Amino acid sequence: FSLDSDSWEWDIASIQMKTIPEDVVRLLASGITMLPAQTQRVLMLLSCIGSVCAESTLSLFINDTDLHWNETTKVTTSREEDISSSLEVAIGEGLLNKEGSSYSFAHDQIQSVAYSLIPTYQRNQVHLQIGYLILKNKPSNDRGNIFFIATNQLNRGKLAMDEGMKELAANLNLKAGHEATSLSAFEDSSVYFAAGISLLCNDCWNKSNELSIQLHSSYAEVEFCNGRFDEVGRVTKIILQKAKSLQDRLRAYSTLIKTLGAQKQSRNAIEISLSVLGDLEEPVQYTSREDLVKTLHIFTKMDNSQFLRLKKMDDNTKGVVMKLLHTLSFHCFFSESKYLPFALNRMLELTLSHGVCKESCSAFATISFMLCGLHGDQTGSSRAGELALLLLDISHAKEYESNVRNFVSTTQSWTDPLRLTIKRKFSSYEIGMQTGAIDDAMYSAAGCCYYQFFCGIELPILEKDCRRFIKQMSEYKQTLAKDRVTILLQVALNLMGKSNNPLDLTSETMVQSQYIEECPKQMKCGFYILSSWLAYLFGEYELASSAVSSRMEVEKNTNKKIEWCGMTLFYDCLIYLASARRKQNSLTSDISGKSKMSGFYPTALMKKLVDYTQCNNQHRLLLVEAEVAYSKGEYNVAIEKYDSAIVAAEVVGILHEQAICNERAGDFFLAHGNIKRATSHYGHAIDLYHRWGAQAKVDHLCKQIPL
Repeated sequence: FSLDSDSWEWDIASIQMKTIPEDVVRLLASGITMLPAQTQRVLMLLSCIGSVCAESTLSLFINDTDLHWNETTKVTTSREEDISSSLEVAIGEGLLNKEGSSYSFAHDQIQSVAYSLIPTYQRNQVHLQIGYLILKNKPSNDRGNIFFIATNQLNRGKLAMDEGMKELAANLNLKAGHEATSLSAFEDSSVYFAAGISLLCNDCWNKSNELSIQLHSSYAEVEFCNGRFDEVGRVTKIILQKAKSLQDRLRAYSTLIKTLGAQKQSRNAIEISLSVLGDLEEPVQYTSREDLVKTLHIFTKMDNSQFLRLKKMDDNTKGVVMKLLHTLSFHCFFSESKYLPFALNRMLELTLSHGVCKESCSAFATISFMLCGLHGDQTGSSRAGELALLLLDISHAKEYESNVRNFVSTTQSWTDPLRLTIKRKFSSYEIGMQTGAIDDAMYSAAGCCYYQFFCGIELPILEKDCRRFIKQMSEYKQTLAKDRVTILLQVALNLMGKSNNPLDLTSETMVQSQYIEECPKQMKCGFYILSSWLAYLFGEYELASSAVSSRMEVEKNTNKKIEWCGMTLFYDCLIYLASARRKQNSLTSDISGKSKMSGFYPTALMKKLVDYTQCNNQHRLLLVEAEVAYSKGEYNVAIEKYDSAIVAAEVVGILHEQAICNERAGDFFLAHGNIKRATSHYGHAIDLYHRWGAQAKVDHLCKQIPL
């Protein structure tokens, strides 16, 4: 009783969570049996649906369902007004609630009691009737919900089905599973596919081969999305044993290959891919990167109208080959396999000779990613990305949209403002989750985290997002993507002061030595880049240089250098210049007037980045130029460049790079005895590092500056 409102107040949620004692249950059952027969019937039929039922759904079956629950009581059909009055009686008794156009039981256990009054021997038949009537009477514009209810009812009536009805219900479960998958309800779709499989007869692989293939293959695919890889292995094994032809086994192979890749078994995934390609009489041959670029240029010379006039692929076997090559290329990239150029080049050749298909857009997107950057063919890369998006729009390849947009967004990051890439990566992640492309979604999520870091997003926000995605990656067992984000999270924690040693990437999330030993070469390069950045930020220039050297050694055996839209080069330049200055190496000039150290041209390389996009790189070029002028003893030039770098960095708004510009300017002025300006720049740097959330760096800088 509330003294404030002068009335009784009920906590409905708490009441519903309470378990009703057995004697009260018996009392409820007794009370329901005392109600008019039509009201009892309505309550029992409603209980078959669940705790809530829409009035429109109820009307589809309530009048025609045959139900009798004792020797003297049998009610089969009624007028609509009788149903309405029976519902009103139940509401009046406090057994049902009317909320809008839906009826709900006042408590879950009231529903259980009502259901228990249906004789056990009748329940399967009643569910079967309800499911059949809903299917028969549902409106033609139903968007799925009523169809799901009908299929659920049929499944609960499984024991009352004959063989013909079981096959019909199995087909309905296949349809329901696909509908649920399209809604990203992967757990629900798994239940439907499994229910469909359970309805198949013992000799289903002979009597209903196509239905068996479809149900088992779909079930394996959705269990991959759910991260239940053991179940994927079990089901694909059945398909590979029972399927009559290679064509029937191909979907299972594709799912198995993806599953192996997600579990860091890329080499096994590649071996199976090559074996199946051999079975399809597809030649596997050595292809160089130059061969790939040459084939790509055939397409890049076409204008859009010429490209769109290419025929559509109508050879089913070649379509299957394209799917396998797509999967192969994905795993070759991370395992540094020599077959990557072959897979991509062959996809382009098949597109030329047999026509475009959905996988063609993925091939162009992957090539666009491979060729972007200072060490690639940026013109060819950009055009390949344009063709990928063009094909994506006309082919409606939803299953590849996350993959395509993720790769192309990386290419676009070289020419567009960096913060746009965060939005594009996140959009790619959402699309992957919606379409069931879980592996692509998780790689997009990892990319989103990295670009947040590049853009100087506050580290506590980055930590939160990394942890959220790592949790999701763990749930879906996407190990490679999880490892990528784990190393970034540890870098953020080190910068925030949440580790004992800011230079050692060993803490709550990972063990540094184990990570280096186990991760693929591409990710190992990423580790060395992040390690070099940390070492540079904390003034350990020899350690930073060592990490750069280790990365360059690993890069010799990779398919693509990790450039991260020029940031790798930017920090390489800073590390190189800082190390040289500490060793008191002198900078000379070549005949072009470009500064160089041992053949390394920091300014010239940074100018190439500015040619790609000035908004992302102007402040970086200016800072490198300032550091070069400092090392060469060009005092006035250095001051001008430091000041310009700081202003340009403020315009871009990348917090940690603003801080670095100020810190380097502070070092310069301190070395030249200008304490006032040094103090000002150090103060700004500390404030910016603090705003970024890098408390460990704040503490380090406060200890290091002798002011």
